[in-house]
Amino acid sequence: MSKVLIAAAPLAGHAGPMLIVAEYLRQQGHDVLFSSSDFFREKAEARDLRFLPLMGNANYDYRQLGELIPGLRTFTSPIDLSNSYVKHMLGDRIPDQYRGLRKVIDEENVDLVMTDVGFWGIFPLLLRNEPRPPVLSCGTTAPMWHDPAFSILTGPDETPEGLKRNLEDSRKWKEGRAPADIYVNEVLQELGAPVPGGFDLTDTMYGLPDLFLQLGSKEFEFPMRNRRPNLRFVGPILPQQKGLTEASLQLDDSKPVVFVTQGTLANFDFDQLVNPALSGLAGEDLQVVVTAGGGPVEAIVAAKNSIVEPYVPYEQILPKTSVFVTNGGYNGVQQALSYGVPIISAGASEDKPQVCARVSWSGAGIDLKTGAPTAEQIRQAVVQILSDPSYRNRAKVLGAAIAKTNALKTIAEIVARTISENAAQETGIRGR
Repeated sequence: MSKVLIAAAPLAGHAGPMLIVAEYLRQQGHDVLFSSSDFFREKAEARDLRFLPLMGNANYDYRQLGELIPGLRTFTSPIDLSNSYVKHMLGDRIPDQYRGLRKVIDEENVDLVMTDVGFWGIFPLLLRNEPRPPVLSCGTTAPMWHDPAFSILTGPDETPEGLKRNLEDSRKWKEGRAPADIYVNEVLQELGAPVPGGFDLTDTMYGLPDLFLQLGSKEFEFPMRNRRPNLRFVGPILPQQKGLTEASLQLDDSKPVVFVTQGTLANFDFDQLVNPALSGLAGEDLQVVVTAGGGPVEAIVAAKNSIVEPYVPYEQILPKTSVFVTNGGYNGVQQALSYGVPIISAGASEDKPQVCARVSWSGAGIDLKTGAPTAEQIRQAVVQILSDPSYRNRAKVLGAAIAKTNALKTIAEIVARTISENAAQETGIRGR
C-alpha cells in the first residue's frame, strides 16, 4: 500500500477539490494523509481520511482573513489586493507549511506528495537539495502562466501586432505584481531555497513540481506556443456531495433561472456583484437564486423575484439554471460549463480576470471586465444571453468536452505510475 500525503491551502476552492481527490485515492487502495487547517478536519474525517493539521500560521480559518491580513478588506486597487493575497495569504505561510511537510515526510515514509497550486510550502522542498518523494501539484485556479501566443488579459492573438501586444500585456502584468514576487523571493531566500532567476508568479508554481496537473479542460484554455513538459490537463473536479434539495428552492419551471454567486473568498462585500445583480434583475420576469457562499447573508438585499440562501450546492441548481452570474471562480465556472450553462463573469482580483478572459474568448459567456459592475450592465448582459442562443451553444460544446474527461481516474493513474517509476528508480540506484 502506497502512502500519499495531500496538503491543501485552507481555502474552500483549493481544499474542496483536493478532498475529493484524496477520497478517491483512498478508495483506490492508497493510504492517504490529508493536511490542511482545522477548519477542514471534519470534512476530511467524514471521508475516512487521516487528518493532519497544518502548523503555526498555516493553520488559519479563511473566513477570518480580514483579521489575519490587516487592510485586506480596504484595498480599492485590484492589483494591490492581489499583491496582498500573494504576500500574506500565500507567501507568509510558506515556512510553516514547509515545516509541516518535512515533518510528515520524515515520520511517515511518504511515497508521494500532492498539493494544490496555492500550497507554496512545497517550494523549499523542491528547491533544497534534500531527500524527498515525488511532488505533484494540482491547478485548482485558472492558469496565470504567460505565453507569447496569448495575452493573459484578453486571450490568443498570433498576428504580428497581436504577438507584440501579448508581450506588452505580460510585461505590464508582471510589473504591477513585482512587489509580491520580490516579497515571496525574500521569504524563500531566508529558508535557504532561492529560486533560480527569482520567484515569478507566472512560472515558479507551474514549473517547479515534478508534474503539474491542471484541473480543467484544455478546450477552456488558451492555446500555447511554449507548453511546459510537466503540464497535464486532467479535467475539472466536479462535486459529488448531496445538498439542498431542489424542492426546497421552490423554483417555477416556467421562468428562466439566473444563479448568482461571489464565491467563498471575495464575498465580504456583496455590493460588488450580488446586490447590483438583484437590483438590476428585480424588474425582469425571471427567478434569481443567490448563494452567499458563507458570506454575511444579512448584507444581501433580496428582491421579490429572488431566493437567497447561505449555501446552494451547484449540482442542485445548475441543471435548472439559464444564466450563471459569477465573480469568476475557476471551479464554479467549469461546473456551470459542465451543464452547458452560459456565464456572465465580473472579477478583478486573484485569478478571476484570467477566468473571465477565458469565458469571453470561449464564446460561452460575457466578461463584464470589472469587479464592480452596475445593475444595468448585469441586466443587459442577462438579457443578451437569454436572447442569443450562441452563448448556450458554446457552453454546451465545452460541456461535452468536459464530459469526456475523468479527472479522478486520470489523477489516480498518474499517481500510481509516478510512485511505481520512483520506486523502480530508487531500486536501481541502490543496486548500483
